[in-house]
Amino acid sequence: MRLLSLFVLLFVSAAGTAAAQGVEDIEQAWRGWMEKTQRTRGGLVVMHAGRPVHEATMGGLAPDASVPYASLSKAVTGVCIATLIERGTLSFETPVSQALARTIARTGLPVDPRLLPVTVSELLVHRGGFGSSIGSDGDMANWLWRNSGGRTAFDEQLRWLFARRLQYQPGERFEYSNANYLILGAIIEEAAGQPYERYCKDAMLTPLGARAARLDPAWRILSSYGGWRMPLADYARFYQAFAQGNPAIGPRARQWMMSPEGKQVGGGAHYGLGTFVRPTPRGGGNFWHAGRWVYDLRNAHDGPLHVSYSTFAVRPGALDVNMVSYAEPGREQGDGGLDGALGNAARGVKRWP
Repeated sequence: MRLLSLFVLLFVSAAGTAAAQGVEDIEQAWRGWMEKTQRTRGGLVVMHAGRPVHEATMGGLAPDASVPYASLSKAVTGVCIATLIERGTLSFETPVSQALARTIARTGLPVDPRLLPVTVSELLVHRGGFGSSIGSDGDMANWLWRNSGGRTAFDEQLRWLFARRLQYQPGERFEYSNANYLILGAIIEEAAGQPYERYCKDAMLTPLGARAARLDPAWRILSSYGGWRMPLADYARFYQAFAQGNPAIGPRARQWMMSPEGKQVGGGAHYGLGTFVRPTPRGGGNFWHAGRWVYDLRNAHDGPLHVSYSTFAVRPGALDVNMVSYAEPGREQGDGGLDGALGNAARGVKRWP
């Protein structure tokens, strides 16, 4: 009887250990972070080896709901640029003056001539010389009072931008700004000869399996720097573009993306194709980015506009895992702990579904 009891105890203990080392632990880490940071609604998707293996929602969010991504949209723009570079339509050294020649003929020259020689590479890594994000000084509100947010309005936004002087010498420093990725969106349209959304969907998103991806109908104005929406599983499929050897990012663009030269942000990390990158000995590196969009405008042209959410995506390359989170409401503080919580849980998984 004592031997039988010992066997049962060991069996239960082993089963408990196995359960504690499963993919469900990632969900528990996410739920703990949601509760700690007082989020009430959201979702999580975990992808392993190129396929979704776990999904979780709370607060009534449907598992297949299409959600917005704020600054996680920058990675979509970055990979779209990579396809144009691989095709030879653009290079990393193409200057704004050349990449936007036809656009500038419509909008007029920027007041600061230092913007014209800024390269595609400098825009990608937030070294275009810009300071605060596009839409400051009431530009975005003034637009939304009089016009719909449901169109990309690249030319109008570039006119806002071109009317300002750069705050820094281009290339000198990393300064995160939506302005860089606004310009990249316009560059995609001019280089591809078609709308930004259509090109990105056809060239990269649909082939990667993100078939439901589209610009948010109410926030198309955010376009290339914050406007994409899709189900969480679709974003996880898109994020697989950063997996080592994935053909969505060709050899030239991947080599540039993985090199830290001129891209450093500190802590052994650098910025690449719309994501932060930390090269690792195995798995092609770690990738991550956070997004947040909190906006309230009661008397907008389209009616009251109120959004409050945050997003996060991370890919520990050695694990071949993508984890994508959406959470409401968005908050100024409290997002930082999610990276560590998800990463620690993923590293503890011993058996993947």
